[in-house]
Amino acid sequence: MHPYAHLLIVLMLLATGLSIYWQIRRVRTMLHAWADSNGYTLLEHGRFWAHTPSLGMLLTTSRNQTLVYVKVYDSSTHRIRSGWLRLGSYWLGVLDADAIEMQWDA
Repeated sequence: MHPYAHLLIVLMLLATGLSIYWQIRRVRTMLHAWADSNGYTLLEHGRFWAHTPSLGMLLTTSRNQTLVYVKVYDSSTHRIRSGWLRLGSYWLGVLDADAIEMQWDA
């Protein structure tokens, strides 16, 4: 094995870890900014563990985008609402912070 092979592996693992960390922070930032700008209080958020998005949303979401299940308190209607947020654009993913689409549960 080449003497720099271990260093290359460590650098690749570090870059992967930093990329995952950045993605998680970016999604969290976008989620909270969306809730604040719409006057919602974020009660709960998560991914696929307890809920499943609609088939239409699943089929039209790219691997660059992130789907997040949210439960919010809407202070204007005094209701708790839930549904799926699609964060990021089809091609740029969460690099496009303005691309947020909401699909409320019925």
